[in-house]
Amino acid sequence: MQKGALENIRGLELGIYLNGPYIGRLLAELGAEVIKIEPPWGDPMRNSPPFINGDSLHSIYYNVNKKFITLNLKTDKGRELFLELVKKSDIVISNFRPGTLEKLKIGYDDLVKVNPKIILVSSTGYGYNSPYKDLPAFDPIVQALSGMMDSTGYPDRPTRAGMAILDFTTAAYAVIAVLAALMYRERTGRGQFIDMSMYDVSLTLSMQSLTYIFLGHHPRVGPTSLVFSPEYLYEAKDGYVYVIIPTDEAWRNLAKRMGREDLIDNPKYKTVADRVVHRGEVNKIVQDYFRNLTKDEIVKIVIECGGAAAPVRELKEQFEDPHVKARNMFVEFLLNGNKIIVPSSPFKMSETPGIVKWPGLLKGYHNEEVYRELLGLSKDEIEKLKTEGVI
Repeated sequence: MQKGALENIRGLELGIYLNGPYIGRLLAELGAEVIKIEPPWGDPMRNSPPFINGDSLHSIYYNVNKKFITLNLKTDKGRELFLELVKKSDIVISNFRPGTLEKLKIGYDDLVKVNPKIILVSSTGYGYNSPYKDLPAFDPIVQALSGMMDSTGYPDRPTRAGMAILDFTTAAYAVIAVLAALMYRERTGRGQFIDMSMYDVSLTLSMQSLTYIFLGHHPRVGPTSLVFSPEYLYEAKDGYVYVIIPTDEAWRNLAKRMGREDLIDNPKYKTVADRVVHRGEVNKIVQDYFRNLTKDEIVKIVIECGGAAAPVRELKEQFEDPHVKARNMFVEFLLNGNKIIVPSSPFKMSETPGIVKWPGLLKGYHNEEVYRELLGLSKDEIEKLKTEGVI
């Protein structure tokens, strides 16, 4: 099996729910050894349905390739063992609310005392110096507070993005920061504290919507944008198709296909900018033409005219999609006799591709391996820690 780009890098993950664990998953896909540290009662995400043999499918998905140990950081012995692990590690991952690590006496200042090279990445809703830092922060809550939800949905009503977009994207940004910190450490020998905020990432993702505000438009424009016109989610005889006509030439070609050459020289529709201003009229004209066509017919016409189009497909169709199969984007595992399908790694690299080796496992699965091999504890010592509620 090919070695990962982050081979010999060890991370300790204090992650719950999605944001922190997904940072760990991405690093583990790239070859890092990621040890997920949970309290003896487990990451609360394990309680979220659906379940496979009593464990959450969320946990199985978000925690691939990791090693799993339990450790009660609220005990003196738990803190002591954690700091011993820090001495042997490169990265600590946390999405605990700002101040939690410090209350546990394992904040960045505590970590650098035992390992000056450690990189601590904190990925939270608002960051350490925000006036909102003490607020609870689930993904849609931050979408609402940051204004992202104001640009999502139809003009008459906002909505959340369908998936936990800020959890996932903030995790990806955090991994970029970790890779930069590893490069910096290679040059200087020093680690650093990374303070990621879902709110901050929301604003970077809202750049296009911010331009609408400066144009004097409300950012929530429905299934379209103010970049191109026609651009819309059009209704076909058998479903929906998203269409973009990006150039004036493509528009002229489409006008001809619709039998509406009169639109070509109409000053309201002559340029992209003109059509954006009159996008309501444009969308009605195009919708009237597309309404009696199938999704496949619309896609074919639009592409032939120089535009782009795709049918709106169901997510479950992806299991049999030729692109997904060619790119190996799902991997199957047998977990306690149950076949599960896990999303694979998107890191397609010629020398060190991302790999999903195993799914998320039960809490404490690697207790003996980590505590014996990494910290040198005996079997009796490990049993004593269990009895005392430390692990």
